[in-house]
Amino acid sequence: MKSKHLIALAVLAVSTAASAQSLYGVVSAGVTRVDVDCSGASTCDKTGSGFKLMGGYKFMPNLAAEIGYFDFGKAKASAPGINAELKNSAFGGGLAYHVDFAPSWNGVARLGLAQVKTKISGTVTGLGSASDSDNNTALYAGLGVGYKVSKTLSVDGAWDLSKSKYNKNGVDESGNINMFSVGVTVGF
Repeated sequence: MKSKHLIALAVLAVSTAASAQSLYGVVSAGVTRVDVDCSGASTCDKTGSGFKLMGGYKFMPNLAAEIGYFDFGKAKASAPGINAELKNSAFGGGLAYHVDFAPSWNGVARLGLAQVKTKISGTVTGLGSASDSDNNTALYAGLGVGYKVSKTLSVDGAWDLSKSKYNKNGVDESGNINMFSVGVTVGF
């Protein structure tokens, strides 16, 4: 008799977990900010535009595994005869915790690891241009809030962040990279 109850409980647990499993995709775009040192530059623009593309699989009602690509935009600086640009992108994976605040409102918190690519390029008047890149592994995190338009579609606002690092050829530059974006999450 006990084994029948255990089997029934196991079937119920598996069917509940299976009904909670779902795939989803996230597409968003927004404003980025790269925190870099611009001392010595006559102009410095640390803001730009970027986007993210993510896919996730909810293996529990509130917990999902995700992979994604982030374009964290670029920073530009110039001095007389010199123009420089620092661009950041990342590919990573991690976990996301989803929660419903109200029938139409939800939230998400993300945490994972990303391979962050930092590309530095510059032009010196009369000498030409050059570029180089460096990769590092860094934590990424994100917070978002969404409004459910339908059962499978929500409009989201999010803040994502990671860390940029370039340490080559005598240059050691690092800083936080942030993106404030608006987008959609589509469930499948």
